[in-house]
Amino acid sequence: MRVRIQPLNDNPGSPVIVFGNALGTRMSLWSAVAGRLADDYQIYLSDLPGHTFPAAENSDTITEAGAGFTVSDLATGLVESLADVGVEKFTYAGVSISGAIGLTLALEHPEVLNGLIACATSTKFGTPETWAERIKDVKEDGTRGLLDDTADRWFAAGFLTEDISAGHLILTDLALIDDEAYSACAQALQSYDLSDGLRSITTPTLFLAGSQDPGCTPEAMAELSAQVAESQLKVVPDAAHLPMAEHPDLVFDHIETFLSRV
Repeated sequence: MRVRIQPLNDNPGSPVIVFGNALGTRMSLWSAVAGRLADDYQIYLSDLPGHTFPAAENSDTITEAGAGFTVSDLATGLVESLADVGVEKFTYAGVSISGAIGLTLALEHPEVLNGLIACATSTKFGTPETWAERIKDVKEDGTRGLLDDTADRWFAAGFLTEDISAGHLILTDLALIDDEAYSACAQALQSYDLSDGLRSITTPTLFLAGSQDPGCTPEAMAELSAQVAESQLKVVPDAAHLPMAEHPDLVFDHIETFLSRV
């Protein structure tokens, strides 16, 4: 399967960075960080199946989604889609499920990676039963029914009151995500499990954690970093699961420093 990618700028000959979004978000999630890197890098935004564009424009992908795909399929599809536009080597920055795609790239396609930024991610998310319940909820109430619980996971306490735009726009995106596309990606996470499998990663890796992330906690992210020899962990204060939206300036600083060393 192919993965939709979109260039953010026109900077031929520059090192390539590819950004990947979280389940239930649009491909613009990283834009406040990516835009700061656009002078020195060629930037591509990648999309989860059916998330940014209407399902009608993703008919092939949604058809494959109905048949079921895995996180490994998404990683392979990203490599193939980038090869189609002439990109053979890149640094990948992914959050949550896209962080899982990044870890899978480092394990299954290490030859394409210059570096990896794995943000708020894990080697396993929940259990097959919890994902089955999530899929059932979306089937009954749509992604709109996930808003309250998701807001508490995605953003640190007080952020939505203090920030009058970014967080609310992201939650609006969640409410408008195609239910079938969301469920297909949730189904991919049911079978995703890289437990104890990271020690063979040789790609230089930056792990990014939000200090208030209730799921991918700094402690859990530190355990991931401890398994990857060429890695470091940075924790973004006053942030939860989407630090690139809450503190893009701090996330940019960490990424810029990391990129200067790979």
